[in-house]
Amino acid sequence: MKKLFVLLFFLITLNALELPKNFSADFTQTITDQNKKITYKGKIYYKNGQILWKYSYPAEKYIWIRDKVYVYEPDLFQVTISPKPKFTLQNIVKNAKKIKDDIYEAKIDKKRIFFKYDKTLKYLKYKDQMDNEIQINFTNQSTKELNESIFIPKYPKDVDIIYQR
Repeated sequence: MKKLFVLLFFLITLNALELPKNFSADFTQTITDQNKKITYKGKIYYKNGQILWKYSYPAEKYIWIRDKVYVYEPDLFQVTISPKPKFTLQNIVKNAKKIKDDIYEAKIDKKRIFFKYDKTLKYLKYKDQMDNEIQINFTNQSTKELNESIFIPKYPKDVDIIYQR
């Protein structure tokens, strides 16, 4: 019985995915609806459940995910602060099931998220609440140590702050 338990545990953990302690990459996010395609570009930083999405194209935007979500949009001179969602990068990877080769599927909050994980995260793909297809491709991935300070939201003190529930 003990050998069976050890074998089952080994098989379960063999398929379990985890993000590395530190992860950074360039990303290209494409949102496609029936009529058009919008592309965003930037850099993502991840460390121990904290994330910074640093958008650089077509406009500058920063999204910190920590105890809450902080979205700073310099062009609008505002910060939106909202609760942390269940739909996080670590939950996606943690709840994933392999469906073929290096392709995985995770189901979170009635969303189906597909991604490719081949020694590192290659892309994410899902449909949002308006049925737009979202695909985020990751390139130039790294697992080098990241400084904790980049995960502290930084924005001017005199911006408009909007709190959402």
